[in-house]
Amino acid sequence: MKVFSGQAAAEPDPPPPPPTFWESTLESVDKFFEMSYMQRMAGFAMTLISGLVMMGLASMYLPMVVIGMPQKFAFTYALSNLLLLLSSCFMVGPKKQVENMMQRHRAVAAIAWLTSTIGLLYVVWRMRFFLYVGIALTIQVSSLLLYVGTYLPWGNSVVVYILKTWISVSMKICKGVFCFCFNRGGSSSSSGSSLLPM
Repeated sequence: MKVFSGQAAAEPDPPPPPPTFWESTLESVDKFFEMSYMQRMAGFAMTLISGLVMMGLASMYLPMVVIGMPQKFAFTYALSNLLLLLSSCFMVGPKKQVENMMQRHRAVAAIAWLTSTIGLLYVVWRMRFFLYVGIALTIQVSSLLLYVGTYLPWGNSVVVYILKTWISVSMKICKGVFCFCFNRGGSSSSSGSSLLPM
């Protein structure tokens, strides 16, 4: 004989949805970085020191950009960016790092920075033309400044103002150099024509 208590039986909770490909990938990477505190600190110190060394080498190669040989500077600079990012992954974990980078106000700048850094390495290794390397380096530095600005109050506004000022000054310098070279070429051609026999 069945006895009813007058209360409906509680329905079991529905099973949680299966993780997406992105979530499962992050979990796998996070498990790979599951280390002891000392191991994480050792990895953080090694990648941080390597990144700072590469940044120092990049500063040594900076004068080569002026003489039209930016390849060594671009390579060491891009590699230092990736090593410093890896050091942060050792410190907070890759999942937390990706979650911080993919926040709504920071995702575009982070993706642009990573893409431009990888693109800079590709241009340095495959194309090696001064103009291409210079353009890729300018895009990478600009995206890095925008990414760093997302961590600072009013950072993006300040960075955008600095970039606009830098572009304006660069355009004036290029215009001045072009006018100087053009006027010098014109004067030399006129002086050369005056030497011709009448």
